[in-house]
Amino acid sequence: MRFSIITLGCKVNAYESQYYARTLQEKGWIEDNENFDVVIVNTCAVTNTAAAKSRQMLHRAKKKNPQACSVLIGCYAQVATDEEKQKIGADVLIGTKDKNRIADLIAASVNDHKKVDDVQDVSSAFAFESMPIEQFESKHRAFLKVQDGCNQFCSYCIIPYARGRERSLAASEVVSIAKDLEKKGHLEIVLTGIHTGRYNDGEHDLCDLLGMLLRNTSPEIAFRLSSIEITEISDRFIELMKKEPRILHHLHIPVQSACNATLKRMNRPYTIEQFKERIEQLRQEIPDISISTDIIAGFKQESDEEFEETLRNVQDIRFSFMHVFPYSIRKGTAAEQMPGTVHGTIAKQRVDTLLDLSARFRQADMERFSQGDVLIEKEENGQWHGYTNQYHPIVIESSEPLSGRVHVRFDRIEDGHYIGRTVKED
Repeated sequence: MRFSIITLGCKVNAYESQYYARTLQEKGWIEDNENFDVVIVNTCAVTNTAAAKSRQMLHRAKKKNPQACSVLIGCYAQVATDEEKQKIGADVLIGTKDKNRIADLIAASVNDHKKVDDVQDVSSAFAFESMPIEQFESKHRAFLKVQDGCNQFCSYCIIPYARGRERSLAASEVVSIAKDLEKKGHLEIVLTGIHTGRYNDGEHDLCDLLGMLLRNTSPEIAFRLSSIEITEISDRFIELMKKEPRILHHLHIPVQSACNATLKRMNRPYTIEQFKERIEQLRQEIPDISISTDIIAGFKQESDEEFEETLRNVQDIRFSFMHVFPYSIRKGTAAEQMPGTVHGTIAKQRVDTLLDLSARFRQADMERFSQGDVLIEKEENGQWHGYTNQYHPIVIESSEPLSGRVHVRFDRIEDGHYIGRTVKED
């Protein structure tokens, strides 16, 4: 059987799609994006636009191959209304529970020539579903999903309804998977989840888990976090990161807005003063750390004055770079019912302003460093691509093949990435 996977949304979705592909390949299925018997759309529901794109991708694939078994899986499948499900017409519907049964559920649909709806209630607690991946296409960087779900209920976000409550993979299993990834040659492991900083398996929190990983893997293995909330950065976490260079010195900490009035409407659990104070502490303790963020522009009722306050505070904080998104209404969230929609043109202008600022931040942060360690990701046209410990992209000019982690001198910065060369070539 031949299958194709279309992935929308976040890094967790990307991870899960790789798991689906490996699961089906282990059963002898072949990935083929042209001539497929099964098409799987791994959906996103974070905005109405994302939900619409999920539907569009499935309809486009079905049009390309009407005989294929169509599978809608993930967040949008979980929150779609009965009317939406009917219009979509997927052969298999899988929400955010039982995703590790994907092969069996597809087989049941194909073999019995019937539709399967496996969308289940996720409002009550249920166990973490392990999705280990033994090897990644990138030879050296691996991702390890350790957490799922969210209890925060930000007013703009559907994820707690789509993913369910927080749950974590047992620390012993995380360590076991990490050791297997090390054996396969991976030198960097990125811990990922919907709310990674809230990792807790009932006995161990994130700091405990990081300590166990450091003790049970070789000194060559480094670790990153995909993201962490400012409220989850404890003194203990800062001390561990300061003491252990194998926890790489980059953190992605979503701020979403840098104005207290906007943060309150978003139901974010901090003030901008608290955010700034913790960032300052991080930088005092770990001077070479780089800190990136997410920002939503044009949230409900965001006035010109509120946006100007966000701009001022963002300039004070000086992130290493920013991912910026225009606010998009999502059905089923508290913000959907709020008055005061910001016009799309204004939201786009605010996004552009923040992105211009982000480019300047990136340049300034990169200029702090003249050399450093780089994990090689891939080779293209005789050039080697990778990321520094601070998660800045680099292109390396080398007459010899490069692999693994190398020490590089950063010669110049072009279009948001370093151009460098290995120190040993000097």
